[in-house]
Amino acid sequence: MIDHLIACQKDLIAALDARDADAVVAATHALAAAVDALPMDDVMADPEQLAHGMKQAEAARIRVKYLTAWNRQKIDRLAELRGQKSSIIYTAPRK
Repeated sequence: MIDHLIACQKDLIAALDARDADAVVAATHALAAAVDALPMDDVMADPEQLAHGMKQAEAARIRVKYLTAWNRQKIDRLAELRGQKSSIIYTAPRK
């Protein structure tokens, strides 16, 4: 099961690296299905596989943050070229 999850993470990272929006959406859905398919009992997975999976998740998170910042810069630059301030400001959701 965890092998499939890691493969889905790899596909997501490849889609993010390719900046292919359709592939990112498909990989995200596949990853969500893989997470849902994980057993809910107390079966222990191989610690090395878990560590690799966590590194993959961190790699995907870093790519998402980078692409978010890159898009934000593009939006700000386009607004600046039009003589406007960027009207979209990201704020963290309130808890």
